[in-house]
Amino acid sequence: MKLDVARESALKILYKIEEENGYANLVLDEYLEKNRERLSIKDVNFISEIVYGVITWKLTIDTILTKHSKIKINKISKWVRMILRIGIYQIVFLDKVPKSAAVNECVNLCKKYGYKSVNFVNAILHKVQKTDYEELSKMENEIERISKMYSMPIWIVEKLLHEYGSPKTEEICMYSNQRPKMTIRVNSLKTTVEEVKVKLEERKIEYEEAEFQNFLHLKKIKGVANLDLFKEGFFTIQDEGAGQIGYMVNPKENEMVLDACSAPRRKNDSFSRTYEKYRRN
Repeated sequence: MKLDVARESALKILYKIEEENGYANLVLDEYLEKNRERLSIKDVNFISEIVYGVITWKLTIDTILTKHSKIKINKISKWVRMILRIGIYQIVFLDKVPKSAAVNECVNLCKKYGYKSVNFVNAILHKVQKTDYEELSKMENEIERISKMYSMPIWIVEKLLHEYGSPKTEEICMYSNQRPKMTIRVNSLKTTVEEVKVKLEERKIEYEEAEFQNFLHLKKIKGVANLDLFKEGFFTIQDEGAGQIGYMVNPKENEMVLDACSAPRRKNDSFSRTYEKYRRN
């Protein structure tokens, strides 16, 4: 039996993230780097879709799983639980994946990672329908409805409702789950926006204007980090919002700025020592 490489890869990545409380992007990038020779661009894109999709919609997925399973989630083995999440995500949220393919491939995964639960996985996934998600909108309890529809923890929903009211809270939760556009920031030390536009057009890469200076949105592009323009430093990949922080802080000459969210940190590295010094002072 040959397993689908993308789905098995996604399973291993999600399992490691949950078991080791790992950063999703770091675990994903590490796995893709180690296995890049055997993974196609299509595989990489599908792996990323499943990994980030399951993480984003975990609360909602588990709600649907609970509906169809007589066994409590915490009693299901970790590998099987993750296989079910992968299957439910595909069935409910991915329109281009046939349900039969999602079910069959997850059953195949279960034969390797949870053989005793093959029939259980097969039965649960056959029960799952897209309408399971639609039914969540009919819940009478507003807090629970918003939480489960948008995979948002109860405490966040309660806080948002208290501060913004119902319509705005639902809007915030809805937009929080939307995939951001692929945004690039032109390296103004090396080139100009107009020059990058020309180079993108030469490569038949579609783009659209962004709201802020030196930013562009790329359309219908995959593997942007493999572009020669990226490798040669013509632009970096950055969200527009993140790109405005420097302007908002507006640092003056000779000021020291500590970026406390710059990256995951390790104990005793230079950043940690600097942070602890300024925290104590």
